Amino acid sequence: MPKSVLVIDAIATHRIRFAALLESARYAVTTVSSIGEYVGDPKQHDLVLLGLSDEQPASSVASTLSALQGASVPILCLDTKGAPLRRLLALKAGARDVLPSKSPDDLLLARVRGLIREVDADREASRRQAAAAKFGLAEAPSGFAARARVVCVGDLGALPSNLAVLSTHDVSCLGAEECLGAGTEELEADAVLINAALGQQWLSKLIPDLRDRYNLRVAPVMAVYPQRFPNLATHALALGASEAVTDKASVEEVALRINAMVERRRRIEAVRRVAEDSYELAMTDPLTGLFNRRFAETYLSNMSTRAADAPIGYCLLLVDLDHFKAVNDTHGHAAGDQVLRAVARRLEANLRTEDLVARFGGEEFMIILPDTTPETARVLAERLRKEVASAPIAVRDAVEISVTVSIGVAPGIVERQMAGQRTGTFDTQIGFGSEPFLSVFEAADAALYSAKSNGRDRVELSDACRP
Repeated sequence: MPKSVLVIDAIATHRIRFAALLESARYAVTTVSSIGEYVGDPKQHDLVLLGLSDEQPASSVASTLSALQGASVPILCLDTKGAPLRRLLALKAGARDVLPSKSPDDLLLARVRGLIREVDADREASRRQAAAAKFGLAEAPSGFAARARVVCVGDLGALPSNLAVLSTHDVSCLGAEECLGAGTEELEADAVLINAALGQQWLSKLIPDLRDRYNLRVAPVMAVYPQRFPNLATHALALGASEAVTDKASVEEVALRINAMVERRRRIEAVRRVAEDSYELAMTDPLTGLFNRRFAETYLSNMSTRAADAPIGYCLLLVDLDHFKAVNDTHGHAAGDQVLRAVARRLEANLRTEDLVARFGGEEFMIILPDTTPETARVLAERLRKEVASAPIAVRDAVEISVTVSIGVAPGIVERQMAGQRTGTFDTQIGFGSEPFLSVFEAADAALYSAKSNGRDRVELSDACRP
């Protein structure tokens, strides 16, 4: 099911243009002329596109944004004026970003995609926090906000020094070559600003390099681009930049954006710390480092109870290594452990950030795919199956073991009668007493059993996946 965008704009031609553009990119679009005309719940959408017209007074902009804030949906404003002060007002009032209404289509779509990616990441963080809270694991509230470390890459003129004065952040500067050659200690940052005027070639080197560094993987990147070259902003966003701002933006606006970026980064880091510190002890499998059965059951139970309210369902994959007993019998349990670890890494490496993979027991894995249709789940399962079998696993000198997996796929909401079936390889006495939970598990287990019975090294869909 496509992501959903709500377009609110008083100008009919703007609504038509935005709707056509978004629908061509396969988004589901709802259009209204004003917030008062909209009778639904903004929470059901992934993004709100809010048009700001020349006639709209500042007080109206603030009140409209305030009315949308409770929905916890990012708001992208498209302003016919594009005036710096009005843009700053909208950002202060809660807009996630403000672009001129006449922005190129490529730039607008790049910004929409980036904001929706953030929505997915935020929702996944909330799901994991909710699951952790059931076990009494939560991040203690921070007493104060530490100074942020901001690194500016390329010549940004007086911006870095003005930022240091206005924002109280620790601001440092690096040349493009210095950035690429910097070690982890030299390039430790809560946010990175890149001078996009360096050009597409440099952006194509710098942004992927930052994303490849473990310590900067979730650090937000802002591209400062010349106003007359919006294509540089589009290119930076496509490469993974979090924000793009023109070189005409005021220092106050840049500082406001940095503060928002740093706050989001710290929220993600807080969730990560809970995962690393608490989940490692209570909810991870010590052999593979994946989530364990206990956490997977809780997560799946939560997902099942929320499925009825979700705009798109989830899917469950049950993965079982083929002939694994023969690996242990032939090569020993130490070799079997190495195989399990290698398979776990191959599964992890081919999943999205929002997907969850857990070791469910023995040679069995569970994968939960939020916001996923059965057909998409089938394609992903085939990719995982091929990836596991793509190369032998080295277990010791000159010894390599080829392994395959069988996978059962089931949608998150299945018919109630599925709960009474028992045909697969997994132990389904798993507690919680949640019928939606048991139904999807039984359906995936039955599909897995079919994959085993039909020759192994294959993907089978549950009956509930078929129309």
